[in-house]
Amino acid sequence: CESLNFWNDIMGEHAEFIDGMLDPTEKDLRKKARAFAKKFEKLVEVCIKTAERQILQESIEDTKGIIDFKRASTEGLLQCKIKSIIPPLLADHVLREANHYLRLLTMLKR
Repeated sequence: CESLNFWNDIMGEHAEFIDGMLDPTEKDLRKKARAFAKKFEKLVEVCIKTAERQILQESIEDTKGIIDFKRASTEGLLQCKIKSIIPPLLADHVLREANHYLRLLTMLKR
């Protein structure tokens, strides 16, 4: 579970700082970010208690979800539709990290 926990922790941290850097008026996006933070925190806790294979599929599903969230957020930032202090380059960086993690998860599943 070491590799899964490392990356799930990073995905959770991304969600937490996205929540903190969004404008307070972006209530729906902040709520989604907090929900992702909780999901990834739970994945870390569960992985410690169970076998790695049991948590792998859930990690894949949640990572796909946060990729969609990050992609939509990055597009919203670039189109000036989201109020935030997140630099677009940082938004793109965390999206690329999530895509990298999904590739790693896919290789682990084989």
